[in-house]
Amino acid sequence: MKRMHDYYRIKGVSPMNDTYKMMIVDDEFEIREGLNSFYWERFQFQVTGLAANGKQALDLMQRTDVDIVLTDIKMPVMDGIELSREIAMHYPHVKIVILSGYKEFSYARDALQAGVSEYLLKPVDLKHLSESMMKLKLQLDAERLSSQKLQSYENQLAGSLPAARDYFFQSLIEDTLPEYHEAKEKMSLLEIEMNATYYCCAALKLETKSYHDGTLPDNIMTKVHTILERHLDAGQCQSYTLRKKAGELAVFLNLNATSVPPRRSLSLLFEQIIGSIEQETACQSIVGLGEVYQSFLSFPDSFKQARSVMERNIFWERGGLFLWEPADGHPVERKEYPYPYETKLLDAVLEGNLDNSLLHFQQFWNSCGLDSERDEFSIVLKYLTPLFTMLERRLDLHGASFESMASLRIPFSEFIERYPTMSTLKMALDRLISDITMQIKKINDDVQTTSHSAVQQVKKYIEEHCSEKITLNQMADLVYLNPSYFSIQFKRETGINFIDYLKNCRMEKAKELLRRIDLKVYEIGELVGYLDRKYFATTFKSHTKLTPLEYRQSFITY
Repeated sequence: MKRMHDYYRIKGVSPMNDTYKMMIVDDEFEIREGLNSFYWERFQFQVTGLAANGKQALDLMQRTDVDIVLTDIKMPVMDGIELSREIAMHYPHVKIVILSGYKEFSYARDALQAGVSEYLLKPVDLKHLSESMMKLKLQLDAERLSSQKLQSYENQLAGSLPAARDYFFQSLIEDTLPEYHEAKEKMSLLEIEMNATYYCCAALKLETKSYHDGTLPDNIMTKVHTILERHLDAGQCQSYTLRKKAGELAVFLNLNATSVPPRRSLSLLFEQIIGSIEQETACQSIVGLGEVYQSFLSFPDSFKQARSVMERNIFWERGGLFLWEPADGHPVERKEYPYPYETKLLDAVLEGNLDNSLLHFQQFWNSCGLDSERDEFSIVLKYLTPLFTMLERRLDLHGASFESMASLRIPFSEFIERYPTMSTLKMALDRLISDITMQIKKINDDVQTTSHSAVQQVKKYIEEHCSEKITLNQMADLVYLNPSYFSIQFKRETGINFIDYLKNCRMEKAKELLRRIDLKVYEIGELVGYLDRKYFATTFKSHTKLTPLEYRQSFITY
């Protein structure tokens, strides 16, 4: 072995400690045994299988890991070329070495096309064989080292996801509300599954006489987190738990419609959770449950409600579950905001679609209840200021602005104050939205000719790179369009938004890979861009109504 280490020292390569597993395939017994007796250990190769033809070799490879296959060409049942093609298709990481007495060029050509690493002619010179095997060994070492570095990077990335998710939810309830599409993209990148119908927040406070300073050990908090996850998963409720200050948790909830009203369903779940916490941790819990909404951008409202009712009952030293009610004298800072209609309206304006813009603005107006003479100026501002702010941001991404299009500047309250009644304000807003929409249409028409090819280019990129991190902004940069306009054109061309299209592509690729038996489920998740196994399984089931294992089993015949 000294000479082996000298070789590595001369080449400047560190030796790898692990051996590589090798299979020998030849229809002649004497040749198989002769090759088996060769000193493969000098290359850190270990022969783990012998086969008389290609079919036997493939059967063995289904039961044992192999790094190298040394095979003859001409064999019964399945020859070496056909075996090489099968290996290249199903086990692309395996190195293939052809050992043959046939000198015809067509064999060498077929072997190379089948993905063969080395092609050696019989009788093989031992020096030539050693050189070929050493070259193969160095190639395997380099690939293994590269794989280890990649795995290390992926582990670091996966390890940073929890902190990044915490930051996202913390900013969602504390900072200025993000735009809907921006928030959806961040959730996709952070592998946060929140795609059900109803959204709600709970605020939970743990109290125990054992810890007088208000702090609780990490193991207690971890146990409570496990209890929450267990009950909410069993109740088909997607959730994310964020640790706040000492002994306090914020729980973000997302569930679909059932025969039981959503708030009643959540109340039953939290009554069970409170009982389990007391039984398993000896801690008492006070839970405040906010209102249920139909947009995740309502989480701030629901959390403020939940925390308000929780703190009020802490003050009165009461434990258990408490629901926030609008009539209990403790309203939050603002009423529910119609985010779905806001999103539809903004999309229609940036598409340059006048009819839809006016339709969705009317729906937004009706949802806010702004249909009578103005009573309180502050109430009007609560609804229109966020809308104008979001529209200004979208226009800016589109290369436009209120100032350039309507000579309108922040603060928007000055515009609203010009009109003494709600009816005159409504007419003025209709005119404003119409003017802006028509100007955007003109901008869109000027670049319309490039949009089709841009979308096709992005679709091709997604197909070829679905395992990589892909964002809307990256794709917009790729085709030299601003993100807002690209998002609109992409939906116009494909019929769905960018995030959903990306997820659909990844799910279709996952379905294709699950029909194979050589990849583990978590490996398939990583190959289609999901580092978090649970998030991949949840997303896949949401897409197909089956878990990955159930889907795979549906294609297995016995």
